[in-house]
Amino acid sequence: MKIGLLADHPQEIAHITQWYYDQWARHFPHVTREMVSRKITEKAVNRDQFPLAIVIHEGNTLIAVAELKFRENANYPEYEHWLGGVYVTSSQRGLGIATKLITKALSLSQCMGVKTLYLQCESHHVALYEKHGFEACHHTLHGKVVTTIMACSL
Repeated sequence: MKIGLLADHPQEIAHITQWYYDQWARHFPHVTREMVSRKITEKAVNRDQFPLAIVIHEGNTLIAVAELKFRENANYPEYEHWLGGVYVTSSQRGLGIATKLITKALSLSQCMGVKTLYLQCESHHVALYEKHGFEACHHTLHGKVVTTIMACSL
């Protein structure tokens, strides 16, 4: 298993676009695959500053991705740095891969001088992020889904 950056694997943009579209974006009628692809492509440039994406490969197969991004939730512009798009392919879930993504994201964020990293997740993921030092701040609506906004001091 190899952890890397999307900047070193831009050929994975289409794969990640499909994952993100199927998992989240298709629930929002105004969001297209092209829009999702553009957002991912923005994260395929940077290696040492936001925004960027972390990828994990098993051999030559992409199995997971996470993003470090700016101001993910427009309702909270004061929250600058975010972890988002944590996705592990279904056949690899339950094997600690999300933990590897989160750990790498926290490490990179700290190296870049980030003081607080935010995320939003559905309630069934709160415990995972709490294990990594995130604390629930409040709940909000993301489309029709109630999410928890969480923060981790670095």
